[in-house]
Amino acid sequence: MKNIVISGYYGQLNTGDEAILRVLVDKLKEYERESNSSLNIVVLSSRPELTSKIYNVESVNRKKIPSVIKAIKRCDIFISGGGSLFQNETSNRSLYYYLFQIFLAKLFGKKVFIFSQGIGPIKRWYNIFLFKHVIKLADYITVRDYDSFDFLHKLKINKKIELSADPAFLLNPCCEQKIQKLLEEYKIDFSKKTIGIVVRKWKKEKDMTDKIAKIADILIESEGYNVVFIPFQGKWDIIKINEIVSKMKNKPYVLSEKLSPHELLGIFKKLDLVVGMRLHALVFAAKMGVRFIGISYDPKIDSFLKIYGFKPAGYVDSFDENNVLISIQYMLYDGKVTKKIDEITKNMTQKAEKAFEILREALNNIKKKDSINILGVRIDCVNFKKAKEKCLEFLNSSSPHVVFTPNVEMIMLAQKDEKFKKILNSSDLNVPDGIGVVWASKYFGEKLYERVTGFDLMMALMPELERQQKRVFLLGAKPSVAEKAKENLLKIFKNLSICGTHHGYFSQEENEKVIELINSSKADVVFVAMGMKRQEEWIYKNKKKLNCKLIMGVGGSLDVLSGEVKRAPKIFQKLGLEWFYRLITQPWRFKRMLALPKFIFVVLKTKLFGGR
Repeated sequence: MKNIVISGYYGQLNTGDEAILRVLVDKLKEYERESNSSLNIVVLSSRPELTSKIYNVESVNRKKIPSVIKAIKRCDIFISGGGSLFQNETSNRSLYYYLFQIFLAKLFGKKVFIFSQGIGPIKRWYNIFLFKHVIKLADYITVRDYDSFDFLHKLKINKKIELSADPAFLLNPCCEQKIQKLLEEYKIDFSKKTIGIVVRKWKKEKDMTDKIAKIADILIESEGYNVVFIPFQGKWDIIKINEIVSKMKNKPYVLSEKLSPHELLGIFKKLDLVVGMRLHALVFAAKMGVRFIGISYDPKIDSFLKIYGFKPAGYVDSFDENNVLISIQYMLYDGKVTKKIDEITKNMTQKAEKAFEILREALNNIKKKDSINILGVRIDCVNFKKAKEKCLEFLNSSSPHVVFTPNVEMIMLAQKDEKFKKILNSSDLNVPDGIGVVWASKYFGEKLYERVTGFDLMMALMPELERQQKRVFLLGAKPSVAEKAKENLLKIFKNLSICGTHHGYFSQEENEKVIELINSSKADVVFVAMGMKRQEEWIYKNKKKLNCKLIMGVGGSLDVLSGEVKRAPKIFQKLGLEWFYRLITQPWRFKRMLALPKFIFVVLKTKLFGGR
């Protein structure tokens, strides 16, 4: 499974940002189906419960830094996928926050994709300096407009930067039937020309509210047009729309703030022209082949209009309602405009798709390792479920397969004993037995998420061995322990076929008789419990003589099964503190326990200074 974290201004019910997220999630799920792979998508959101419900993905509260760190730490690729995250027009805080996420992802060794962003404006030299040195850490960069592209090149970002387009160009409208049903609620007469107006709160308001109200009245009263106000960010836009409507003489149409991006896009299709202060109102209009004019409050509006060869009809700090009215009439009656918009939009759609091609390539390049090398010992990258599946596969083979369960003690012993290291690496499956091995995995190329103990794996196999009527041989521990373990197993698995037992205290001379005993029992599986090192050496030396399908080293498992030794309580197991419980109950094991701090030291030294 490939883990993906998507960051952006999500959960605020901003139509533009939610449109981007919808396209991102849909495209990732499309990739998942086409590539027959498995993706775990995590979205950083202000309202994670809502985001999770709408998009059917995992979501984390972007304001809770520990949760964000945990999500990024677990991911394979981090996608910075909002619209204009890297700017400080609103505040320095948001710029620092999104740069921090990228730095964090690279600190954890993750791939970072700056996805179809609009960059800037970034004010102050120190903010530009910080941005430059963080953004160049990214592995993939695509931007949605020429100005962002030029800005990055002027900063001499030594990366391949791809000019793409806003992902919302790939959003699809809802079905025609649903559009008609929505419009019936508003009773809009589309036999008249219909103008959509999208406004937002702005800092330098002056008398813009009055002027937009005046424009809307003229369009309704003098021109006989329909005017439809369209909110793009929930209650915030509704507040501004209500202010404007309260100053109007005529009654316009006002759409609900609860419409989804798909629904709004479908409604845009019915409009003759859009007057937009929000970038994605212009993107939606262009996407649906609808004429549009922009009122600029931010350079991103200018950048988008420039792509289509247009200029803003007005600016928030120098707004002339007469100029806006002239622009509306020009746009409505210029016969060449629609064709021009359609041609450029076709190109923009292709560019938006190009960004996803790069993303698909990035996902294809994420190769999950089959195994990792921890201090020279191979550990297979399996979780508990996968380890069990592999063992069951071995049962259908024609030759013996060996399963070892390397823990910290075994790995540290292998540092002094090359022969033992060779034996451990000769197995068909090495499962990570112990929280220390799982902890170390993140430093050696592949994070493992759970330990697979020999005892738990052995017990998990029992129901299937019983069902398939496989024959089991228990070898090891002190005399009578294996017999007692057999009795207790049969109390749990009444139909399990335990075809033989033998203690582990036999001489070299007796070895052949033990082999003969196992083979004559026609065992399919042999669980060997002779303790660390001795059992691995015995399996390595004798596996070719055995006629069974699966041989597994299980350490002190027979002692636990027989009742001779009590296993740590569940709470200790879940917390990965079985070693601590053993230390309390068996203090004479203290010297063996020293392997853990030594292991931690060697792992960190190896990571920092190299070597194995």
